Amino acid sequence: MKSIKDITIRNRKIILRAGVNVPLDKESGRILDDSRLKASAKTVNYIFSKKPKMLLVVAHLGRPEGQIVENLSLKILIPAWEKILNRRIILIDRLERIQAINQAGIFDKEAVYLLENIRFWSGEKRNSKSLAENISKGFGVYVNDAFSVSHRNHCSIVQLPKFVKDAVAGLLFEEEYKNLSLARDNPKKPAIAIIGGAKIATKLPVIKNLEKIYDKVLVGGMVANGVLDKKIKFSKKVILPIDFSPAEKEIERLDIGPLTAVAFREEIQKAKTIIWNGPLGKFEDEEASHGTKNIMRAIEESDAFKLIGGGETLEAVKKFGHFNQYNYVSESGGAMLEFLAGKDLPGIKALNN
Repeated sequence: MKSIKDITIRNRKIILRAGVNVPLDKESGRILDDSRLKASAKTVNYIFSKKPKMLLVVAHLGRPEGQIVENLSLKILIPAWEKILNRRIILIDRLERIQAINQAGIFDKEAVYLLENIRFWSGEKRNSKSLAENISKGFGVYVNDAFSVSHRNHCSIVQLPKFVKDAVAGLLFEEEYKNLSLARDNPKKPAIAIIGGAKIATKLPVIKNLEKIYDKVLVGGMVANGVLDKKIKFSKKVILPIDFSPAEKEIERLDIGPLTAVAFREEIQKAKTIIWNGPLGKFEDEEASHGTKNIMRAIEESDAFKLIGGGETLEAVKKFGHFNQYNYVSESGGAMLEFLAGKDLPGIKALNN
């Protein structure tokens, strides 16, 4: 897989697939967390430092399902994003405008050209070749900096790389790939994975894959409840809760209990590598937050290599913990889980091909 650092950018037209799907307030449309916009600046600034002829950013917001949805327009992002990048952003709402700009040959070389929400086009989800061809005419470089959507078999991830001379990984993509690969394929031992949260269907393949590689997989949250209810069998490496809290509601299994927390902490204290994805209980309720807080403290006190990810995990750390205590914080969600489950991500395959 080639890196953006391996190619010439000077005086070339670049397409950058960025991952800026930020959370919005449903009523006001206000950006609730701009961390993905801030993270995007690393690759954008690198590209401009190499003097491209033109930069076109392709990105999505929400799930408009091939329809124009006004409150999911990327124009919502422009005021905050312009401040972060310290440069002008020009919104392109029709594909014909890209070609008109190309044909005119007049570019603002210091501006970011931003294509409207790529998911407004139904061809994005259908992985349309014709959509990719229409976007990419005249461009020589494609940069994927959106690891978070690289598990999607979508046009901007899989087809766009086929229509340019150079298809490469951006700086964020590279960093994510390097850290996840290290944690999945070559962890320092003893290696411990902590898997919680609610998505049992997506977490089970992760547990099964990490069970082969890791010394212990500690399971909590609704994932553990599902495993217990369905009587799913794992090896002795997989440790399930032996008690639940609060004691008076133990039957509801809202949180791991004190005995489980002690057992989990003992394993964490031995670890040289720790992956954590998913809270250990219903942490948003005070009475069911103690397990997540307890285990978080143990992780943050550890000297191991610590990688965390998943929306709820990051919410929990924001609420109770300290992000600077972790070696790597992944915002890739589903893509992280599929990668840890050992699957080939379409976005990685597209760059390798």
